[in-house]
Amino acid sequence: MKYFLRILLVPAMLALQSPSAYAIVNVEQAIIGKPSEGIHTTVDLLANGASGNTDKSSSKADILSLWQYDRHTEFLQLQYGYGKSRGLVDTDRAFAHLRHRTSLNESWAVEGFMQVGRDPFARLTKRTLLGGGMRWVMFEEEKKSAGYLGFGAFHEQEILTDKLGTSDPKEANLWRANTYLVLKGQVNEQVRLYSTTYYQPDISDTGDYRILEQASMLVKMAQNLDLKLSLDIAFDSKPPQTVQKRDLSYSAGLEFSF
Repeated sequence: MKYFLRILLVPAMLALQSPSAYAIVNVEQAIIGKPSEGIHTTVDLLANGASGNTDKSSSKADILSLWQYDRHTEFLQLQYGYGKSRGLVDTDRAFAHLRHRTSLNESWAVEGFMQVGRDPFARLTKRTLLGGGMRWVMFEEEKKSAGYLGFGAFHEQEILTDKLGTSDPKEANLWRANTYLVLKGQVNEQVRLYSTTYYQPDISDTGDYRILEQASMLVKMAQNLDLKLSLDIAFDSKPPQTVQKRDLSYSAGLEFSF
């Protein structure tokens, strides 16, 4: 278990060393092991802010619903983030993600997904994804630890916002490979850790790639209520002009599950 926790924390420690961009969606819940039959929903409410010499506020709402039946799992995720700095809006992004997964046996599953989102402050008027792939269960021990490896591909369409002084195309269509690693661990009765790392290169140009690390710690406060601490770090090797390659966000809030 100690070895697993060291593996789980490495991506988050590395991520702290460099800032991230927001393009990849994580639909993993903090459930360790196969979900029981039925519908499982979590609602995250995260916020931070400051006033006085620094005037800044931000908030994020994230709803993830999972429906487990027989060998199939359906996911629906909705997220919205909003923030202000010195009275000016500097964050206003949203997405919706739908995914289906069917288990073939104890070790393998096939999945397909679609997504639509926007982030005007990253010059993203609209992004749509459609893809799928395979998922391998590396190890899975209910309420103790789990590890999953996914790989596949998706088609991506991006429509960019025009900005004075930029020359990149307004619309881009391409295929990306999609690889992800999920690690989860139960530290004790109160604390769970989980980490998801994505790598998504352009199939026709491997120099164009995106990496995302999302790490979270949940501390149980009540039967269906957790304190959630999150860290997201992303890197886009070829972002739209005027948009930074690295982006980092961290937040604290509450997660309700039912």
